Amino acid sequence: MIIRSSAGAALALTVSLVAGASLPARAQDRSQPIVINIEGPCVVALNSQQVQCSGVAYMAFPATGRIDFTAVTDQTGWAFSGDQDANDDGHYTLMLDSVVSPRAGRIQAEGQCEMDIDGDGKTVTGIACQARTAAGVMLLKASGVADTGDDDDDDDAPDTTKG
Repeated sequence: MIIRSSAGAALALTVSLVAGASLPARAQDRSQPIVINIEGPCVVALNSQQVQCSGVAYMAFPATGRIDFTAVTDQTGWAFSGDQDANDDGHYTLMLDSVVSPRAGRIQAEGQCEMDIDGDGKTVTGIACQARTAAGVMLLKASGVADTGDDDDDDDAPDTTKG
């Protein structure tokens, strides 16, 4: 999974998560959201009150240029959101400008998310987000295995064929 954006536009992910590869500047843009599920241990916290989550979804919205790390809990989700990112040989950084709260909606935030991908290209060795909001500091810590939901072909889009 190589995650890149150019001028705030999210780009598609390559099938493999090999660090160091690059994507053509605008050749792989899509109108549909890109979702990568990262399944593994996860915790989200607001002012030190922790909630366990079942995983994190990396979500890129090419139509708006938004990129989210969404922590999925048993009852809801919290999205750490921004539109400026960078990938440096398997170390990915997303600058945050907001957090989407299940109760308050989108609230302004400052901070960043960092994600490290192991050499196998599928193991996310760590995700760490810190967002400073008017309500306090929000944190996300996670790791796990990335799943594009697309094991049968090379186009990175979720499989829509049955067979």
